[in-house]
Amino acid sequence: MQVWRLIRDGFNDGYYNMAVDEAIADAVEKGVSPPTLRLYGWKSPTLSIGYSQRTDKKIDTEYCRKNKIAIVLRPTGGRAVLHDKEVTYSFISPKNNPLFPDNISGTYRVIGEALSKGLSILGIDANSNLACRIPHSVFRNPSCFATTSQYEITVDGKKLIGSAQRRFKNSFLQHGSIPLENHHETLALCLGFKEGYKGKRFVNLLKGKSIAMNELNGRVYSYNEVVDAIVRGFGDVFKLVPEGSNQGIQFKISSLSEYELELTKKHCKSEIISL
Repeated sequence: MQVWRLIRDGFNDGYYNMAVDEAIADAVEKGVSPPTLRLYGWKSPTLSIGYSQRTDKKIDTEYCRKNKIAIVLRPTGGRAVLHDKEVTYSFISPKNNPLFPDNISGTYRVIGEALSKGLSILGIDANSNLACRIPHSVFRNPSCFATTSQYEITVDGKKLIGSAQRRFKNSFLQHGSIPLENHHETLALCLGFKEGYKGKRFVNLLKGKSIAMNELNGRVYSYNEVVDAIVRGFGDVFKLVPEGSNQGIQFKISSLSEYELELTKKHCKSEIISL
């Protein structure tokens, strides 16, 4: 039986959100923190980019500055994501956790099962994408939601949850975006697609490739409702059990340790991209 920490973190700025994920990853890597499931939101629109993505070629930093859209670096790779009205999940664990395969695709798969299970609780028939063939030109697209990778979550063939993972020596971090609403036009402008033919083409591409929670089932899903469902999905897939059992997992609702708080302060400074 494993005890996992559950952090329901509410709404914070983008620098803090990324710094916390990185701090927890550092702590789990050193063996001083347990496997951690964290759910959080965003105080204001924020563009996150993968740690190897360059801002000078793909991002319109002047537009972001004028419209008070922060730009932050993720500790994971991947393309740009505009975070606004959404639930974000992160999961950090030692790599030698017997509940997870010891490879990136296997980890994506089992976390995808938990996410899909959570969505099913909300009446959403989601699939974990098993394989996809994407035209070569799409790989150059700077938006995460323009493409669907293996084991990401789709509904009716459209990407609903975009995830990214990074594996360290002893641990892994996976986090992802569950949009309640889409903001394709704003994302297009953040990525330098001005209004006109190219901008409309990009927006139409995103609309054809991705979907948001509140475009499903003709209803509006609240932040807390989605958080509750995702927690239940993880509990169902990884066998949430009562105290005293010797199999499955238990959630312990907790907050950051003092060690992680200090790391968060340190990482927060390094996440800020000067505009």
